Amino acid sequence: MSAVDGDDSASFDAFFRTAMQSLIGMAYLLTGDLQVAQDLTQEAFLRTWSRWHRISKYDDPLAWTRRVLYNLIISRSRSNKVRRRSVDAPRSVPPPDESHLMLAAALRSLPETQMRALILHDGAGLSVREVAFEMKVPEGTVKSWLSRGRSTAARSLNASSTPKGDGHVG
Repeated sequence: MSAVDGDDSASFDAFFRTAMQSLIGMAYLLTGDLQVAQDLTQEAFLRTWSRWHRISKYDDPLAWTRRVLYNLIISRSRSNKVRRRSVDAPRSVPPPDESHLMLAAALRSLPETQMRALILHDGAGLSVREVAFEMKVPEGTVKSWLSRGRSTAARSLNASSTPKGDGHVG
């Protein structure tokens, strides 16, 4: 870790207070697990803190931290696919409600670009311009991804919430 002076410490504290909730929200949407979301967000903040002297000078330190968090989530997801646990660990956090699980499943069913655009725009509250900048694509592409992603997710949510009948029309 690099040495951080008092001014850097105060600016990081302010950054942390303003960014924490949106980053945990983004991580929670992507993982479906509040404990994991909090842990990964903490790790992203630790990485930001260790480089704060440099990152604080960026135009958008939150974008850097958000990208680190996203990479941590993807890395964890890949690692979990490789090694599945044979026994579920006891949970100290109550499971998310069914509507959250359905939303998370609908988001995960989308192509990665659409899912990420939706989470950044609708979940983290970024503007279309900010999402385009972060994803390094034109604004029109982001608008298209948002539109298609919302339509697909809505269809998926409607299909999963419709009661399954016997297949016969009355």
